[in-house]
Amino acid sequence: MAAERPQRTAPSHPARALLEELGELLEAERAALVRLDRAAIEGFAARKLELDQELTKVVAEQPLGVSEKELLERVRNHAFDNQLLLAHARSCVQGVLSLLTPANTPRYTAPGHSPPTAHSTPDAPPLALNMRR
Repeated sequence: MAAERPQRTAPSHPARALLEELGELLEAERAALVRLDRAAIEGFAARKLELDQELTKVVAEQPLGVSEKELLERVRNHAFDNQLLLAHARSCVQGVLSLLTPANTPRYTAPGHSPPTAHSTPDAPPLALNMRR
């Protein structure tokens, strides 16, 4: 009987570990985006830049294989999803902040007074409603 040879597996591409770390980081970033955890989001942004630099260097030295390209595509999709979530969160926060600025608060005039026009000053001071209880 001939001794069985152990099967050789192809060595892992150096980019695989970076892509896997980036994928995990994007999952954690998504959770931080949902919580609106600004400090965590900023930390993830810094680490993503570092990983991008490392990945660019590694890929320049050795092109990606098929499985790494598939992993890269999944990571890219997660990054795009997070980018959309971040844009939506920023838009929501800006919307809320714009409601809190005096120029955008609803204004009401006293009975008998006409509402102000663009080139006039109001006869009565504006009123803003506080909807909090």
